[in-house]
Amino acid sequence: MAALASLSCVSLHAQETRRDTIEASRVTAVKRGLTGSRLVKPSEIRTLTTPLGDGSAIKLIQTLPGVATGAEGSSAIYVRGGNLGGNVITIDGVPLYGSGHILGFSTSYSPDIAADTRFMVGGFSSEEGNLTSSHIKVSTRDGDFTRIFGGVSASPFIAGGFLSAPLVKDRVSLFAAARVSPVGPELRAVKTLTTAMDSVSAIKARVWDAFAKVKWRITQRQSLALSGFASGDNYAYNYGMNSEDRMGWDNTVGSLLHEVCFGTAWRVETGLSINRFHNSQEMRKTLGRNENHIGLESGLREQTAMSSVFWNGRAGWSAQAGLKARKASFDMDVSSTMLTAHTQVGKSKENKYEIMAAGRINRFSSNKEKSSYENLSSFDPEVSFSGRLFVTGWAGIEATFDKTIQYYHTLEGIPLGWSMDMIVPSDARLAPEKASQVYAGLFLSREGHNISAGAYTKTMDNLVFFEDATQLFSQAAAGWKDNIKMGYGTSKGVEILYEYNHDKMAARIAYTLSKTDRTFPKLNDGIPFPAKFDRRHILNARIEYIISKKESKELGINTFFTYQSGHWATVPAGQFSGWIVPGDEEVIIDYHTTLHNWQTPPYVRWDVGAFWRYGKGTRRPGTLNAGIYNLLNRHNIYSITFDPNDRRWKSLSIFPIMPTISWTMEF
Repeated sequence: MAALASLSCVSLHAQETRRDTIEASRVTAVKRGLTGSRLVKPSEIRTLTTPLGDGSAIKLIQTLPGVATGAEGSSAIYVRGGNLGGNVITIDGVPLYGSGHILGFSTSYSPDIAADTRFMVGGFSSEEGNLTSSHIKVSTRDGDFTRIFGGVSASPFIAGGFLSAPLVKDRVSLFAAARVSPVGPELRAVKTLTTAMDSVSAIKARVWDAFAKVKWRITQRQSLALSGFASGDNYAYNYGMNSEDRMGWDNTVGSLLHEVCFGTAWRVETGLSINRFHNSQEMRKTLGRNENHIGLESGLREQTAMSSVFWNGRAGWSAQAGLKARKASFDMDVSSTMLTAHTQVGKSKENKYEIMAAGRINRFSSNKEKSSYENLSSFDPEVSFSGRLFVTGWAGIEATFDKTIQYYHTLEGIPLGWSMDMIVPSDARLAPEKASQVYAGLFLSREGHNISAGAYTKTMDNLVFFEDATQLFSQAAAGWKDNIKMGYGTSKGVEILYEYNHDKMAARIAYTLSKTDRTFPKLNDGIPFPAKFDRRHILNARIEYIISKKESKELGINTFFTYQSGHWATVPAGQFSGWIVPGDEEVIIDYHTTLHNWQTPPYVRWDVGAFWRYGKGTRRPGTLNAGIYNLLNRHNIYSITFDPNDRRWKSLSIFPIMPTISWTMEF
């Protein structure tokens, strides 16, 4: 199959890192791969118009069918009815649990580090696991083995650069990248210009990320790569005179990967990795003469060892198999181990068919010394299948089937795409999450036109629901487990994607019609209710057009429009008065009907932009991108809050019409 064929050892060490010479106007930003997957090239996201001016693969993924976004501007995604925690982002196979930057409006890793990004929603390969919705697989760049070059990038909210260099010519290379955000000084500057932030003082923010990779060509058929990634988000502010708030999250990831080829058909990967994720919230508030201090910390430390063998045979046959051992420790003194054996086989014939079947067997156990924790020991199989049959040379049918399991629960707080969620392992009470999905559809590709249309159905079991997510911070210290309910969900939908690719124009239109429900026997009287981001209709359209093209320069424009049904919230249906103690002071009590009983207005946004690529084919190529985000100046709802003084609900909008600009250059 195409994906496995790329693992061939023939050119494993014959290629060097080079600048992307493919003209971006001649390729679509998201390339079709196997059924259920899309390949995103980082060099093709630089013209995106985003509120922070920085392009990212996730922002592009949010425009694909089957994907619902979280709150406005955030990097949160909800794929085919799943929860935010059902998606996994990996960097060279290592999970990245804290994926948000700048309060979730950007991603925590630089697009400069990615050689490619593959987004998978079905037909998962055998080495993937511990997920129920999607996998964003980031493969990082190798450093150049013969020459030194680098690049810089800048936007109003984040700036960075990268360096690629040989440490030992033809043998050892280095690739390094780092970014930092000036959001702290910018927020303090904004405060001096407006009265809207008068209640907030002492604002501090520190946002950064860094990546480095050293690769050693031991022989022509053997290599060793050592890489590390770290990021941090820390925010502090005083609210009013008597409240100090702190919050933040950080990642530390390291991996060592050994690759060796045997002939042209066999390749073996063996790796070790460490992974640390930590987040925290803290509040100090003075009430009268008493100072109150409450804090919440969550995090995990994970170590993984893996080994996989890949085979590409004749006549389109391919196969892979491997073992993976993972040990994790969580902040609540819980540990878990997971052993996975996986295998996969595929067969393909160009313009005829592609078939893949994968299986995984997991042995999971969790333990804690305290008797209140119910330890779990489970043995679970997983299966995936994908197939594509060409009826003609340019059209056919495709299908996927997946039965997956996830052993880590993400207790989502306010689901805005921040990295502030608690991650806890399964136990006998919090059983592992399970999902089963089927997709079937048609596809065609002819003369630059690509169309796919299909339908999916998905069931999810052992979903967790924090009874009052807005109180996650204050209730966690009082026993977060008492506020968790278990249930199940269903989702079904239709996905349509049209893409057109021409010399001067690239266009993409994606539409999703879906319905996603949740059912929790101990909530809402057991009556199903819509998932928070159950957006019935999602329409995204993007066009990029080249106005002028010369030998080394290119001027173009782009536009993006999105219409999405509003998300759901739980609001009181009314109020009544009462007394806690008869004869005492009267209190007002809210009356609630059902969960998620109010839908926000539709989310509508139109962005426009222009870009100038210069120095193409020279030693200093660059791209200048400028645009207007939310041209209609529509006040899309970010969240709703209750004002106790006015005793009414108010909506909060974050992004009005605003200009954006970004610049990148290599040297």
